[in-house]
Amino acid sequence: MAAVSDEMKVLIEKGKAKEAYELGNQHPELMGETLFDYYYGVAAVDSGRISLGVLSLERVLLADPNNDLVRLELARAYFALGEYQRAREEFEEVKKHQPPAGVQATITTYLDAIKEKEGRYKPVYGAYVELGIGYNNNVNTAAAINNIILPYWGPVFLSPSALPQHSMFSYDSVGLNTVIPIDTNVSGFVNVNTSQQRYAQVNGYNLDVSNATTGVKYVDGPNLYKILAFGSVARLDQIPVPNTAGGGGEYVRQLTNTQSIILGGGSTRMNYATQYSAYDSTLNVGTVGYRKAFPTTKWKPVLDFGANYASQINTSNRPDLARHIGGGTAQLSLVPTDKWGVTVGMGYARSNYQAADIVYQTGRGDNLFSGNAVLQYKLTKELSARLEATYYNNTSNLSLYQYQQWTGALKLRYDWSSN
Repeated sequence: MAAVSDEMKVLIEKGKAKEAYELGNQHPELMGETLFDYYYGVAAVDSGRISLGVLSLERVLLADPNNDLVRLELARAYFALGEYQRAREEFEEVKKHQPPAGVQATITTYLDAIKEKEGRYKPVYGAYVELGIGYNNNVNTAAAINNIILPYWGPVFLSPSALPQHSMFSYDSVGLNTVIPIDTNVSGFVNVNTSQQRYAQVNGYNLDVSNATTGVKYVDGPNLYKILAFGSVARLDQIPVPNTAGGGGEYVRQLTNTQSIILGGGSTRMNYATQYSAYDSTLNVGTVGYRKAFPTTKWKPVLDFGANYASQINTSNRPDLARHIGGGTAQLSLVPTDKWGVTVGMGYARSNYQAADIVYQTGRGDNLFSGNAVLQYKLTKELSARLEATYYNNTSNLSLYQYQQWTGALKLRYDWSSN
C-alpha cells in the first residue's frame, strides 16, 4: 500500500495527476486505506474527476478530522464543484488553526474568489455603523499669520477668527450597500451613506454629508469594467461646501494573481449655496493606478501607486477660481496578524490657478502635501477599532492660502454582510 501511495505522491508532485489517478484505479483493493485515499482524492480532483475525489477525501477526513491538509484539499474540491458554502466552511476551519503564511494567503485568495462568484448569482447586502472621537488642530484651514500685504493697500491685519482654530470632535456615520446580479458577468450596485462631524470648541464648522453611488460592473476574465453615477449633499455652517453630481468609468486589468492596473475618469458638477455661487464649477478627473500584492511575504504587504490629473472649470465667470491639478499617491498596507492591519500613505497635488488672484492681483500656485496612517484591530469578525491620523501641508506663493492641518481620531465600526 505504501509503495503505491508513494508513487502516486511523486506523480502528483510532478504535475502528472492523470497518471496518478490511473495508477490508483489499478488498485481498488487499497480503497479505504487513509494514505491511499488521500492521494487518490487529490489525483482525482486535479485530473478533473472532482466528485470521485470529494468522496475519497471525505473518507479520509472522517477517519482523521483534525488533519488540516486533507481539509484544505477537500475545500479546494468543493470550490471546483461550485459548492461555495461548503468550501468556505472548510477553508475558514483551517484558517482558525493559524497555518503558515503561504497557506493563509492561498485561503484568502479562495475566500475572495468565493465571495466574488457568489455575488454574481445572488444579491448581496451590507451595512455599517461607525462612531468616533477626534481632534483637529486647524478646523478652519487657516494660515498661521495675523496679517497680509496687499497691492495698493499695504499691510492688512486679520481678525482672530481668521487664525487657526483647534477643537475636539465627535463623528458618526451609517451606510448601506447592495450588489444585484443582472447576468452571469454583469451586476448592479448601490452604495449610500451619511456622516456627521460635530466640533466641541468652535462654532460654525459642523459638517453633514450624504453620499450615493450607483452603477453597473462587468467582469470579463481578468478585466473589470465599471460605469457609475454619484452625488452628494453637504452642509457646513460657515465655509462653502458643494453639493455634487457626476459620473464616470473605471477599468481594472488583473495582470497576474498579484498585480493589477486601474484606469479611471469622470466629471463632477459642484454647486455651492447661493452666497457662495461664485465657486460653482465642473471638475474633470483622470486617474491611473498600479497595485502589487505580496501574499506570501511576512505581513502580506500591498503597494498602491496612483497618478491623477484634473481640470476645475469655474462656471461663474471667475477664472481666478479655476485651476489645473496634477499629482500622485502612494500607499502601503500590511496585515501583521489576522486581527491587526496597518495602512500608511502619502500624496502630492499641484494646483495652478488660471487667472490672477482677486485679493493679491497676481497668479497663484499651490503645493499640497498629505499623509495618512490607519491602525486597525478586529475585535470580532464584524466589529473593529481604528486609530486614524491625517496631515496636510499646503504651501502657496500667496501667504494667505498656506496652512497646515493634522487630525487624529479613534473610531469603532460594525460591518454586516449577507454574504
